Amino acid sequence: MAKLSGKKLVAKSLKNEGVTTVFTLCGGELMEIYDACADEGIEFIDVRHEQAAATAATGYATASRGPGVAMVTSGPGVVNMAPGIAGAWYASAPVIGICTHTPHYLEGMGSFQEFDSRDMYRSITKWRGYCTSTKRIPEYVATAFRHANAGRKRPVLLDFPDDTLVAKVDEKVVQAIPANRYRTMSHPHGDPEVVKRAIEWLLDAEKPGILIGSGILWSGASEELIRFAELLKIPVCYTLSGKGGIPDDHPLCGGMVAYNWGSIAGADVLLAIGARFEEGLGYGHGTFYAPDVKVISVDIEPTEIGRNRAVDLGICGDARVILNQLIEEAEKALGRTRKKRKETDWVRSARNSATFIHEILYSEASSSNKPIDPRRLAREVCDFLGKDSYIIIDGGDILAHTVSLYNSSFPGSFMMGIGGSLGLLGGSIPFAIGVKTAKPDKGVVVVTGDGSFLFHGSEIDTAVRHNKQIVVVISNDCQWGMVRHGQQFLKLRDVCTKLNEHVRYDRYAESLGAYGELVTEPEEIKPALKRAFDSGLPAVLDVRTDPSIMSFATYSVKKEKAKQLESL
Repeated sequence: MAKLSGKKLVAKSLKNEGVTTVFTLCGGELMEIYDACADEGIEFIDVRHEQAAATAATGYATASRGPGVAMVTSGPGVVNMAPGIAGAWYASAPVIGICTHTPHYLEGMGSFQEFDSRDMYRSITKWRGYCTSTKRIPEYVATAFRHANAGRKRPVLLDFPDDTLVAKVDEKVVQAIPANRYRTMSHPHGDPEVVKRAIEWLLDAEKPGILIGSGILWSGASEELIRFAELLKIPVCYTLSGKGGIPDDHPLCGGMVAYNWGSIAGADVLLAIGARFEEGLGYGHGTFYAPDVKVISVDIEPTEIGRNRAVDLGICGDARVILNQLIEEAEKALGRTRKKRKETDWVRSARNSATFIHEILYSEASSSNKPIDPRRLAREVCDFLGKDSYIIIDGGDILAHTVSLYNSSFPGSFMMGIGGSLGLLGGSIPFAIGVKTAKPDKGVVVVTGDGSFLFHGSEIDTAVRHNKQIVVVISNDCQWGMVRHGQQFLKLRDVCTKLNEHVRYDRYAESLGAYGELVTEPEEIKPALKRAFDSGLPAVLDVRTDPSIMSFATYSVKKEKAKQLESL
């Protein structure tokens, strides 16, 4: 029987999990793993910073709704990867981080690049595995994937000491077990009695509303959501991370809920599915919520139900499965009455409110002034994109300008490259590379600020080398806009918030082999986008925008901050 090294076992174990792509930054300890993975048909996308490897894996996982894999070396490699893994944690993405380690027998002796990653990663991973037995490598890999994919998806870390990877074992003692043999492929159902009561409440409500978060997208439950909403004629709103769970042009879509505003404000029964009551939702409190509202919370993570906001009904389980249960129970209830639900004034009010707000924002984005109004930039990009593209948003003010104007047409068409509520600026470019790798036939556009761009601008080189055409649109107002506007709002000095006005990001992109173009006229935005896509290359458009325009999000946040300061 042949002997296999630990490095070959890592490759075979990844292949057994269906892995086809790994995001990495090279190191001496990884060379033989690369070679073994190539034998198994696994592709490597090598990036320019380890954080980008984890962020690209997050983008890949988000687009594919499956696990993404990032692989780095010990010491500074795994240290640098940590922010990207933290972003995956807050985005609830199943990312498997793999790192090497000082040989186990030298641990604690001060060898080069020795670092104990387990404590550092404790708060940003569901599970950490430190494998010191070569024959157990397949078991550790399987366990990592099981934890990452179970329940609420989140990242894990696999740590392999170098001596474990170098040692060899008989192939017969390490036969891989198919993934469907060691982890369940079923999804948790909700309590039938609680589901039945939820339907009773929704049918009796005068102003029922549905609020969705990213749980809808991770569960792949968009079709079931639409079917359920249409069955009961209930308007659906979304959190920022839930955008795309229902098409924005659907008659029952009420748009986004944020900072005490939403078209379903005042609902008497609110069904929250895969949505977390965090800052954007006022932690579950505020004028958006009717004083006597009944809240039904559906989440795959039981500890999320009742966090920040007490609920009246909690249903723990998979969003897609529970929506199917709700549909079944609703059909029974409607069958007993032999009546079809009709559209109510409440539904029309929610739709009209969402349409009215969108029309106002769209009309405000028509300025022909120069420098270009960032709202006009957002409008031109959103109008240019068809219904078959992904848009990844980054930055501060430009994120807020764009989200309200972009009409999502399919699940996942709108994504944020900022690590969910962590707000990890600058990740959009590697995130987009991950998305393009998972969905090579789709157009992928990044909209970002000039401040956030340079965090990972070097990954344009990665996109060029690996032929991943992403088009990056920079709203370049030569400042850290949200912070500087906050300084101005609070009548503070402009300290540490101005950026270099002479930088040419288009030329920077050209120096890396990409397409670059400077845009200073609003009428040239769409033609520039077409030229970028027609180039067939990764592209960067440096769009000069007006630094005086403050977004609604900045205004809302800073207004609340001012209130807090006044109360001190």
